Amino acid sequence: MRIIPLREAKAKLSEYARRCRKEPVVVTVNGRPRFELVLLDDDDDLVEQLIEHNPDFRRLLEERLRRPGGALSVDEALRRL
Repeated sequence: MRIIPLREAKAKLSEYARRCRKEPVVVTVNGRPRFELVLLDDDDDLVEQLIEHNPDFRRLLEERLRRPGGALSVDEALRRL
């Protein structure tokens, strides 16, 4: 596992994008771990990743689906995507 400060991650993003294929890369802000760079596989679905890892995106999707004419379940919306 590689732990790096945000400043270094920004300066060498391409390097750490390659490195996260081999080992976890954790980025710190003010010395505290804040996020991990994660490699998406070719078969990963970005919408599924957003729904799984971003509660705000899921909430937005659910709100839009509740609007008149948009009453679909999340599963149905995903199927249509």
